[in-house]
Amino acid sequence: LGAVGNGKSSTLNSIIQEPLFQSGRSVTAVTKQIGSCVRPWRLPDVRRMVHIVDTPGMCESTYKDVENVHLMVEFFKRLSHGVSAFILVFNIHNTRLDEYSKNMLRLFERLLGPQFWKHVVIVFTHVDEDQRDYLEDNIEALSDPVDGFVSVLNQWFKLPYQPPVVFLSNSNTRSSMYARDCFLELYEAVVSVEEGARRAKFTCTFFQEMNNRVCPLSLPFISCVSFLHT
Repeated sequence: LGAVGNGKSSTLNSIIQEPLFQSGRSVTAVTKQIGSCVRPWRLPDVRRMVHIVDTPGMCESTYKDVENVHLMVEFFKRLSHGVSAFILVFNIHNTRLDEYSKNMLRLFERLLGPQFWKHVVIVFTHVDEDQRDYLEDNIEALSDPVDGFVSVLNQWFKLPYQPPVVFLSNSNTRSSMYARDCFLELYEAVVSVEEGARRAKFTCTFFQEMNNRVCPLSLPFISCVSFLHT
């Protein structure tokens, strides 16, 4: 999940080592609809299958955000399993939690409920090996314990726990040991949220409650999107 141009689709392509999801650096959304697939997690090769879901970028416009949320809701309704982890993707060059990002996260929290934070992994993309030294100031600013991005996120949403944070490169993922190490950290972060939740998948109680209010006996349980499901 994330804003337009932050690298969601590229990250998924890197995980499965296939150019399955359309990607590109753009101020307008490249991903126009929700896509998903089941593949082996190949970077690194951990010998686990993963169900990954690519969602349209948020913050393109108010109208598009609302439209995309409705698309996600309809997709969520068709899934029968829960969520291992939500990956929130941000750009390393944006070191402040701006109002666009806050509004986007408010939408997710309102839709999924505050428990979804327990399954969140935060990823900052474009931390390429040849740019790492240049980006050290950004990394320090994001990690600042008082007014850094993650600290502000915790304060703004009153999180009782801090989501794991990963700095990621999608450059030369087939040959770069640096990129491989980045994605190993990502995989370990997903495992950490799984273990923190005692391997219980996130389920969208919002939809369940809505169903119960409408017709408690005739409607099935509805669960949310599985961004990473094994």
